[in-house]
Amino acid sequence: MSKPVVEPLRGEAAWRAAKKGVAERNEEAFARGRKERAERDHAQMARRVAQEREADRSLPRQPAH
Repeated sequence: MSKPVVEPLRGEAAWRAAKKGVAERNEEAFARGRKERAERDHAQMARRVAQEREADRSLPRQPAH
């Protein structure tokens, strides 16, 4: 038996397939961007909290009464 010949998509079917491919790649890129942004924001927040703690340690203490 021979394999059936698969013809490439033409016309509107080809356009729809291309459009679907672009949409899938866009979704993957958006997801990757959201993940990278969340990681970057988390690291920035951790650095800021550490800086604030360090600044709080250097504040003068109130004398005990």
